[in-house]
Amino acid sequence: MHHTVVLAAPGVNGLQLFGAVTLTFFAFASAFCLIAGLKGSDRIKIQTRDQAAIWGFVTGALWVNAGGTWADWANSFGDVGRSMTADTGFGDPGLGGSACLMLLAAWCWPFKKRMAFPAFLALSGAVLAGQAGGIPGMAVGIIRAIVSKLAGG
Repeated sequence: MHHTVVLAAPGVNGLQLFGAVTLTFFAFASAFCLIAGLKGSDRIKIQTRDQAAIWGFVTGALWVNAGGTWADWANSFGDVGRSMTADTGFGDPGLGGSACLMLLAAWCWPFKKRMAFPAFLALSGAVLAGQAGGIPGMAVGIIRAIVSKLAGG
């Protein structure tokens, strides 16, 4: 005979580590932190292309997941990225190709001290990767799953 005992810490409901927050909170918080880091916050340091690209990628994934206006903004960034890669005269790389091109540009291009460019390219790449699926889309899906669990979804 097996008995299951479930113990819960007081004040923690499931995996809601932050209490009653929604995906919108995480979308807003990521946008706020990304902008603060790009503006030179002494608490949030975005000093390299890699840091900017990571912040942009995570923010894009969170915006799409939050839905509503956040998803509209994210899709606008995705549309910009898609238009930058699809109508170049070299042929259409496809949705996944556009995502990879945006992410490669964020990671490889020498932006020097302009950290907003890799952040925005990675944000666009995250949106396109989520739409395209594949390996880049898996990273977006993992971020979405983790934050959904933190928000209690």
